Amino acid sequence: MMRFPVLIALICAPWVAQAHEVQSLRYAEIGGRVTVETTGDTTAETPFAIASVGKLYTATAILMLDASGALDVDDAAAEYLPEGIVEGYGGMQGITLRHLLTMTAGLPDFYTDDYIEDALDDPDAVQHAAVALTYAMDEEPLFAPGDAFDYSNTNYAMLGLVIETVTGKSYAQALEEMIFAPLGLGQSFVFGSRPLPEGFATGHEGRDHVRDYFEGNGFGDGGVITTAGELAAFYHALRDGVLLADPWLDMMMEDPVGEGYGMGIEMEGDIVGHSGGDLGFSSDVRMDITNGDIAIVLVGEADGDTDFAWDRLEDR
Repeated sequence: MMRFPVLIALICAPWVAQAHEVQSLRYAEIGGRVTVETTGDTTAETPFAIASVGKLYTATAILMLDASGALDVDDAAAEYLPEGIVEGYGGMQGITLRHLLTMTAGLPDFYTDDYIEDALDDPDAVQHAAVALTYAMDEEPLFAPGDAFDYSNTNYAMLGLVIETVTGKSYAQALEEMIFAPLGLGQSFVFGSRPLPEGFATGHEGRDHVRDYFEGNGFGDGGVITTAGELAAFYHALRDGVLLADPWLDMMMEDPVGEGYGMGIEMEGDIVGHSGGDLGFSSDVRMDITNGDIAIVLVGEADGDTDFAWDRLEDR
């Protein structure tokens, strides 16, 4: 059964907000005691865009498909991707799904200033994974597959398409059926798949508020919107083997080139997690896998201060 943390105390208290009332949330479960601190017009149930923190959902779905026999992580990635994308990336010879998962494929990053500008100007035309991936096409590979590590959103945008190919469903629908619904995560979804909830946090990009971008489509590299509590529940479900058995959890935690990165997860000793940043939002989550202590910070501001997650675990 899924183990949820024992709720000993829930504290909702503001800390000093910035002048433009940036919405922020600091969530911690330490020794079974839950604390929540907020700024701006934020509650414990406020949904935020979590950006690259969402890569772990994509990795989990791929490993679930591996566990079911629907694919093998050592399959050639090109087998599951549209021909135009494969050709645009030079044929992708030697690149496996494992390389995409571990950021060792050597693929350049599509997430550029040009992509963001075009997505904001014409989201209906641009904000689709297959279109987004064209922004890094025809560039030279950074290295041979498996030789090194480079953090590139291209890997996970492709993995989102792989999930669609294998399941015959949209990325958003696949996550809903494989992860969100089974775990009862009713406030978690991929943006673009449902209207933004009324309480969705306001993202700040400089002095501008950002919302339209998150009414477009989210991809496998960071398309999840969720609350801190549901993000913590997802991490607990993984740790407790609810979604993946030990062999696949072990695979997720392998660090092939010594960069502290597994499959959608950053690792430093017993502390695992991921950071994220997208238009108007910053995020970070860290969990101690020995006891399940977890700290999360969600900020409605680009390049926001996310040190809390690390600091809270270190200060126990």
